[in-house]
Amino acid sequence: MRGLSRIALLALFALLAAPMLAQEDRPLVVTDSRADRGMLAPYLHSRNGIAYLYTSYVFDSLVSQDRQGRPAPGLAASWTTSPDGLTADLQMDTRARWHDGKPVTARDAAFTFAYMARRPYPFVSLKNVAGAEALSDSHLRIRLKTRDAGLVSGLLMALPILPEHIYASQEAPERFTAPEAATGSGPYRLAGYDKVQGRYMLEAVPDYYAGAPRFPRLMIVAMAPDAAIRALRGGEIDVISDLPVERAALVEAQGLQVVRARSGHVTKLAFNHRGLFGARAMRQALAQALDRLAILDITAPNGAGALAETGYFQQGSPWREDRADPAWPHDPARAAELLEAQGFTRDGAGRWRRAGSPVTLRLVSDESQARVAQVVADQLDTFGFGVDLRLMERTALQALPPGGDYDLLVASVSTTGDPGDIATRVTGEAWNADRYAGDGRIAAALEAARQAATPEERLAHLHAFQRLYAEELPSLMLVDPVMAAAHGGRIALDFMPDGARIGIPTAIDKSAFLQE
Repeated sequence: MRGLSRIALLALFALLAAPMLAQEDRPLVVTDSRADRGMLAPYLHSRNGIAYLYTSYVFDSLVSQDRQGRPAPGLAASWTTSPDGLTADLQMDTRARWHDGKPVTARDAAFTFAYMARRPYPFVSLKNVAGAEALSDSHLRIRLKTRDAGLVSGLLMALPILPEHIYASQEAPERFTAPEAATGSGPYRLAGYDKVQGRYMLEAVPDYYAGAPRFPRLMIVAMAPDAAIRALRGGEIDVISDLPVERAALVEAQGLQVVRARSGHVTKLAFNHRGLFGARAMRQALAQALDRLAILDITAPNGAGALAETGYFQQGSPWREDRADPAWPHDPARAAELLEAQGFTRDGAGRWRRAGSPVTLRLVSDESQARVAQVVADQLDTFGFGVDLRLMERTALQALPPGGDYDLLVASVSTTGDPGDIATRVTGEAWNADRYAGDGRIAAALEAARQAATPEERLAHLHAFQRLYAEELPSLMLVDPVMAAAHGGRIALDFMPDGARIGIPTAIDKSAFLQE
């Protein structure tokens, strides 16, 4: 597709340069500070949230989102769930078409479930799906192994549906790079992709079943922030999707529109629960030895971040209980009391010792969190701990086993999206998960929430989880970065309360490009 895409992009730039081009005929141009996100097809796009989001412009899921982030009809026009929560029946929207004109049917959806069960797609888990069956072209039945309260707002919203007539013959979809791989059912079709330049040209599907998109063409271009600001001021682009928040005031002063929101993608201090920090008192001691407000001021000044909530869910989350979680304020005296109760002593120089030996904490992170890690290391050193700070390659961090050669880890983690996968982030074994077992109460609260029979019951269990998390501190949440986007007025943008789709902190969910 590369040669064709360059020709198309040159033609598009010529159109952009035409001074008399009607406003409604101009493509909406969106910038991304990063380069290539991969081809916009499942299995081919990069493994990050923004690449997944771009692909959702091309591939629809069974359940979509409205502008407020609530579940809305997608390829499924309606759905019902059995009283026991183990069976979901979905009625497909019979107007939906693949970009090659063939109808989207329940058989495509059933095929997708079976295909992705054999060839896992990293953004969804089908472990709880017992089966998916097309009872007719328009009737899909999904059977679960156990009740899942987040089925609609989690799995059904996240899973991109594939065309069976194209993917059935593909045994290795990660190597299926022909143009047909990007045949979706979404509001835009992929018309051009330049991997080298990181540019995408999308064309609207005029007979899209949910209504023609607002813009006939959508263009995504890689552009550094300063260049993007100049281009937005000059009217050459329309949206800066990832405006550095420290430049937001400058952009607003130039008469442009800026939207901001806490990201919910928190920088945290994770503990090795198989070592010193298996004891809750040790985690609470460290929480009070650190000055989180100072960490915020140094690493995210001038409104670039907010002090993170300690109860996992962050401000703005619809799952968060409106309560004051323990703030664990900077209290070195209390921290010292807790440590002494655990058998620690201080020598004449104020350095912590245990069983007569000096204590050195092994702190690991990667370059993306180097600034936070250094501030944490400095504070721990001031408090009397020796600190061995190691900045590692991401691949090396990912290889760290639970209970491995570290005591503390600075990492970023998402707290947004449907809570169905919180367990993987808290009790799971991934490198940036909390890897926490504790006394089992947190795991029990999450499982009860997953199998809740009503939304109210689910929320009650999630609130219980929030309270437990703030007390037990599987990890200590430090900073919640603020995200920003800018636009020139052709489109109204805002951040969804709990992130777009799978909890992505962005203002450019595809619902922004559709008619109200």
